[in-house]
Amino acid sequence: MTEHFGFRPGRRPPPEAGRPLYTLITIVRNAAATVEQTLSSVARQTYPAIEYIVVDAGSTDGTVDILRRYEHLISHWCSEPDKGHADGQNKGVAIAQGTFIGFVYADDWLPDDFVEKSVAALTASDADFVFGDMDYHTDGAFLFTIPGDPGYRKRITYRAPVMNYPTLTAHRRVFAGAGLFNPAYKVAPDFEWLFRVDRAGFIGRHDSTIRYNFALGGNSSQHATRCVLEVVRALRGLGANPLRVWPYALVKIAFHGVDERLRHWVSPAVYARIRAVRKAISG
Repeated sequence: MTEHFGFRPGRRPPPEAGRPLYTLITIVRNAAATVEQTLSSVARQTYPAIEYIVVDAGSTDGTVDILRRYEHLISHWCSEPDKGHADGQNKGVAIAQGTFIGFVYADDWLPDDFVEKSVAALTASDADFVFGDMDYHTDGAFLFTIPGDPGYRKRITYRAPVMNYPTLTAHRRVFAGAGLFNPAYKVAPDFEWLFRVDRAGFIGRHDSTIRYNFALGGNSSQHATRCVLEVVRALRGLGANPLRVWPYALVKIAFHGVDERLRHWVSPAVYARIRAVRKAISG
């Protein structure tokens, strides 16, 4: 993990010695309206040993100007065209030096103790990665929380389990053993990677003290049907039983079409209740 692409050094001071280094990566493209909130949440992290990498895909909306204002926070960053979400993730992982690696996306933001809680959960267990619970927001309003699934391995052979990928922190050995993200998957590279991670024998642990603030409306939210179809493609490519994969996928697509319309018709409180019922039925 030493390739440098077009990265330039930021001005973040060296991390505090004696702690495992945590590499936090942000992938961004044209997110001038939201990325400052993301950067500010990184600045507030209580864990003192962070390497922060920002991969910008050639933004044209002022995002790069914001990144320059936050160079004191950033260890390495670049701004150049890429081949999509997975390619950007791979660029960040390729230069990561941390023992642990996690992501925060440019529409989202972290609780102040996200990194500290993630490191504590990993160092206290024999897990290869940890994940937590995800708080969903829309237009600045909190909607609901989706808990992570401690029993995800019972379901990962035929569906995308509720592992709340943005909450996940992995030991670097996971990337060494399972590989990087597949750029052929434009909407669901994270799920495809998780399937390979599981097939490679790496074990995750859920920790409810780990939280993440997720803004609805991003890539996976806007292309939910394509996301489900890419999940099916990934599972079938790994030999999953189609008689188990497709029924789940069709239910997922049907329910998503209904509740996304409802999100624009009803209040956040009512939508949160409807979403909770939908998740209980379809996952």
